[in-house]
Amino acid sequence: MSINKLVVLIAALMLASFVRSVPVSAQIVCDPTDPAADCDGDGIPNGLDTCDNLDPLADCDGDGIANGLDPCDDLDPAADCDNDGVANADDECPDTVAGTPLVIGDTTCEVSGLDTVLPSGCSLSEALAEEILACVEGAKNHGKFVSCVAKTTNALKKAKVISGSQKGQIQSCAAQSNVGQKTKPPKH
Repeated sequence: MSINKLVVLIAALMLASFVRSVPVSAQIVCDPTDPAADCDGDGIPNGLDTCDNLDPLADCDGDGIANGLDPCDDLDPAADCDNDGVANADDECPDTVAGTPLVIGDTTCEVSGLDTVLPSGCSLSEALAEEILACVEGAKNHGKFVSCVAKTTNALKKAKVISGSQKGQIQSCAAQSNVGQKTKPPKH
């Protein structure tokens, strides 16, 4: 073996020994202490971010479901988390549950077709509940409440939002409810 080859071999061994002795540092993708960085990728800089979207136990969209189990980000405007056909950004009722019945006071109303979703993202049942709530808040007694519901449902039928059959079923349910009725003291 020539001296030149021996020198190259020793140099290679020394270089290999040197490289193995220097620890390779982990590559930092994002510095969590940098307030301008967005380490969890939610579009909110670390300095302003109040929730780590990468933490599976956190609930960053506030829907009561931990990130690790949440199938939908309620804060994503393009998503449709309640699957009603209306994007979160345009959905006035973001938690619509198909088939939820209309409830008036203590009475659950059996009215067909109220799970229809309106352009607002609310089911017809949810929209009616809002209208009826206005009647509840404005009624001084049961008769006034039932009258308000009748006026409301008559207007909705005229506007072709509900059918005549639905109008009658809702009015009947309102009449059967306890809304506006005085409670009788228990007999002794």
